[in-house]
Amino acid sequence: MLRKSAGFDALIYFCNVVVAVFPSSRIRLSFYRHVMGLEIGEGTRILSGLWLDCRRHCRIGRHSVVNQNCRLDNRGGIEIGDSVSISPEVHILTADHDMRSPSFAGRERPVRIGDHVFVGSRAIILPGVTLGRGCAVAAGSIVTKDVEPFTIVAGNPARPIGRRPENLDYRCSYERHFF
Repeated sequence: MLRKSAGFDALIYFCNVVVAVFPSSRIRLSFYRHVMGLEIGEGTRILSGLWLDCRRHCRIGRHSVVNQNCRLDNRGGIEIGDSVSISPEVHILTADHDMRSPSFAGRERPVRIGDHVFVGSRAIILPGVTLGRGCAVAAGSIVTKDVEPFTIVAGNPARPIGRRPENLDYRCSYERHFF
């Protein structure tokens, strides 16, 4: 069993309980970049209430937004593209346990999210999933499998319900100083 130090526990606690609700998005972004080691692109915003599971292992592209109270379980690695909109209370999970393992073994699998993806409120993205460029995940959906580019999915488990246009050309812009 991997044991973490008290210093690591203190850092994660400080990050998730103190920094995550600090009323300055610039200070939070600076902490996430310089202390937590996240790679965060120009123009990207992370609103209050972010929950991380470890340092590093997370890259967010340019002009994307992670809304309030999201969980990024970055233990297995998360890659988020440019102009991605992640709505409030989304959970992106990269680690779980093998239910068929006699030892209940833990496992980690990265999540990859392409450019111009939209993820609706309270959606859950499970370990190992890739969300293709321009796809959309409806609110409350549970994504258990890869989603093809420009496909709209909904439900539990998420299933295709439509398509988005393939000529998407926008930037997410959320200039909010105290959220």
